[in-house]
Amino acid sequence: MKPDADMSHRADAAVAAEAGLAPVDDVVSGPSFPLTVKLLATALVLGLLVYGGLAAHGLPTPLWQQLDAGDWAFLLGVLAVIASGYWGIMTSRTSIGPQYLDQTWLWHKRVNIAEITQVKLIRFPGLDWILVPRLVVRTGFGLATFHAAEPAVLARFRLLAHGRP
Repeated sequence: MKPDADMSHRADAAVAAEAGLAPVDDVVSGPSFPLTVKLLATALVLGLLVYGGLAAHGLPTPLWQQLDAGDWAFLLGVLAVIASGYWGIMTSRTSIGPQYLDQTWLWHKRVNIAEITQVKLIRFPGLDWILVPRLVVRTGFGLATFHAAEPAVLARFRLLAHGRP
């Protein structure tokens, strides 16, 4: 570690200790989306299923007799996109440690903190329950977005973005 980086790391550790956060050397992890977003996603998926079932039930002839192979392929593709997005919201977790940011999602994202060139924390205080806070980081390879619902992860995001929790 370079002397400047070592001093910065000690300063970050002091700020984290002052704020009552886990030490900067620890990995902090939590769900990427809050319970309210998960409940809203569940309600939307159930609403789509109910609406689709009611629409299919009201047809004069059964749905499977009206659709050809291309229609079925399209319908199954739409269902796969909805199911994968729903699964991602329900199971996604975000972690931040001293060396990396990590989020499980449809695709696993991992960014080394040393490679970050720009950080932006996007958050609407008071609306975290519906507008999920996110950290957008730029590396030499492009942009990556990390969502956080866990207060400890969000505090570490603030520390990374602003130098204070």
